[in-house]
Amino acid sequence: MSASEDIFRAYDIRGVYGEELDASIGERVGLAFGNYLLKNNSNGKVSIGCDARVSSPELQDAVSRGIAKAGFDVDIIGMVPIPVANFVTWQANSTSNPYIAGVYITASHNPAEYNGIRFRHPDGTGYTEGNIEIKRIFFEDELIEAEEEGTIVNQSTEDVLDTYVDFVAGKVGSLDGMKVALDPGNGVGCVVIDRLFKKMGAETFSINNEPDGRFPNRPSEPAPKNLGDLIGVMNDGDYDMGIAFDGDADRCVFIDNNSEAVSAEKIGIITSRGLIKPGANKVLAGVPCSMILEKEIPKIGGELIWIRVGDVFVCEELKKHNAAIAMEISAHFFAPGLTEFIFDDPLIFSLKLAEYVVGSEFSLAELSSQIPSYPYEELKFKCADAIKFKVNDELERRFLDMGYKVETIDGVKIWLDKGWVLLRPSNTQPVIRMFVEAEDEKILEKIKDEFKSHFDTAVRAVS
Repeated sequence: MSASEDIFRAYDIRGVYGEELDASIGERVGLAFGNYLLKNNSNGKVSIGCDARVSSPELQDAVSRGIAKAGFDVDIIGMVPIPVANFVTWQANSTSNPYIAGVYITASHNPAEYNGIRFRHPDGTGYTEGNIEIKRIFFEDELIEAEEEGTIVNQSTEDVLDTYVDFVAGKVGSLDGMKVALDPGNGVGCVVIDRLFKKMGAETFSINNEPDGRFPNRPSEPAPKNLGDLIGVMNDGDYDMGIAFDGDADRCVFIDNNSEAVSAEKIGIITSRGLIKPGANKVLAGVPCSMILEKEIPKIGGELIWIRVGDVFVCEELKKHNAAIAMEISAHFFAPGLTEFIFDDPLIFSLKLAEYVVGSEFSLAELSSQIPSYPYEELKFKCADAIKFKVNDELERRFLDMGYKVETIDGVKIWLDKGWVLLRPSNTQPVIRMFVEAEDEKILEKIKDEFKSHFDTAVRAVS
């Protein structure tokens, strides 16, 4: 199978397995990655793990073979959540035998037929510019194989999980008295999430708790619309909260004790109260997040900074600002003051939120209700990869000419008198997303109509 440039995305490689991506491409990607490491004078070993997708073990083995052909030793840590794989890579920095890089096999929240490859720095964070160079090497260079192949070693996945669980236990207090409903969505989180909550003293009830990369019970994406079974459990039982995770367990969505989904921004605000400290009071938020953050974060002593969407970009901003917490509307949470590391870990984060609720005089529903909400909507418009960034440039030009207050951190965001709208090309799909928030529904509908028309005009202009 020949590879298309379209599978190389902003921070990963991703495509339909068997149609756009297969083991042969995976092995060449591994070899290209090894050549990239050689060009950067790297020397050492590489870790690799995978999610629970049906194709993940095959792709994991293929990428490992490619890396070994470049002369690097590879440790296969197996099927673990991506924050656990990142933890393994990061923790080795404090030993005499560190990893020079990590790799994780996943297509995140994409449907079951997809798979992908993500590269990690020794600190567990993802690649940005490096991805561009790996793509160039893959398509343009004559790939070099080492005279002596590296060794591939299968590590004990259980030992990896044990080490991670012990680390987490030192970061979170007792959850005695907490009742939690959990939905790992048949993803890789099944191997450890229930175990973590029980270890900290919580009473748990889990659904969709067997790894199955076909995702037979709900889509991998833990959007509230996909969580009917979990909400049903919450309705039928006396639970303090419900938590759903995506396929590789790097996103978590919370359901309160009234069986209502709590927005990522509200979760971020609630948790920030225990994480903001003098000298570490900056709170980072992706540009699609609610404007409520601008009102609530200063109340708790924080300074809000808007940033680009994507975990690799969030990590770069966390390093720059020494921030206490970062959040994305997609339910990614980063808390380096809690975890010690920069990358997102919803497992530790969800435990910390549960700890906060246990110690509070209020339930999660009450804590959520204390924070206002505005009407908010996300729309998705098909737009070919070949033109979507041209459309973005055309929108920026058009809105500046019209005299709007324009923000271009990520896509084109327009600040309006009683709301805002953001149009941004997806980094993973041939679409442009439109996010709209307003003080009331009538204004929201007016903004939607007006800016959908602007989008249509921009598409025609560049087509």
